[in-house]
Amino acid sequence: METLPFTFSLAAALFAYALWFHVLAKMLTSPRVWPLVGNLSVLFENRRQIHDWIASNLRATSRFATNQTCTIALPFLAWKQGFYIVTCHPKNIEHILKTWFDNYPKGPHMQDAFHDLLGKGIFNSDGETWLIQRKTAALEFMTWTLRQTMARWVNRTIKDRLWCILDKARNEKTSVDLQDLLLRLTFDNICGLAFGKDPETLSPELHVILLEKVLGIGAKKRQKSSLEIIGNYMDVAIETRRKDPSDDVLSRFMKKKRDDRGNLFTSDNLQHIALNFVLAGRDTSSVALN
Repeated sequence: METLPFTFSLAAALFAYALWFHVLAKMLTSPRVWPLVGNLSVLFENRRQIHDWIASNLRATSRFATNQTCTIALPFLAWKQGFYIVTCHPKNIEHILKTWFDNYPKGPHMQDAFHDLLGKGIFNSDGETWLIQRKTAALEFMTWTLRQTMARWVNRTIKDRLWCILDKARNEKTSVDLQDLLLRLTFDNICGLAFGKDPETLSPELHVILLEKVLGIGAKKRQKSSLEIIGNYMDVAIETRRKDPSDDVLSRFMKKKRDDRGNLFTSDNLQHIALNFVLAGRDTSSVALN
């Protein structure tokens, strides 16, 4: 008889959980959700083709009123953090990244995860810190001087390097990886524009890009040494620009820009700001060219 209340309470709890889960599962536009584990099992099953799997789920929701949006449920997380919304519809992207950008902050979890690499750069900041960098970048990229600098870097890289590689491939009748060439091209250009330093990854010999080599995907154990290499490279660029200012973005931040507290940017701030612009300019431009 003593176990009867416990059994009844357990049965009531299980029934309440089953009812809650049934209602919740019907609300989610996602792959089938299982009790306790959510989508963890299907995520593990598709771990080697995760992007294709997500794309197929987005295509499957296009016939509903969800505008190509699905929800991924992960267990063992807080209520709001357990659901990840994935979308690819242009209107949704515009809503998140432009119209109501302030309503979608990165938040402390993302900022902590990327702090070692991105610091308080534009990709990893919110509020006033983000706004200062955004306004500065928008203003500087509209100046005639910076446009001239950009044109000079792009023209030189295409004329002296990209054209030579393509001409050599034509003469030797060999194939080239155009995507790789464009990634190298945009990386060299954005480095030159950001802090006036040319890594020369696009060359006739096509050396392995050091940055990509040391930042192997999933190489968690190499993260510290990788960040040290990046930090040393950026420190040299910052020190060079302190002694010899130019028309690049880094020099402009060093001359007159301050952080959200009104203080001049420190070397760490400048390093993260420049690196964020490098990452932004490299991949976006290359993908557009492809």
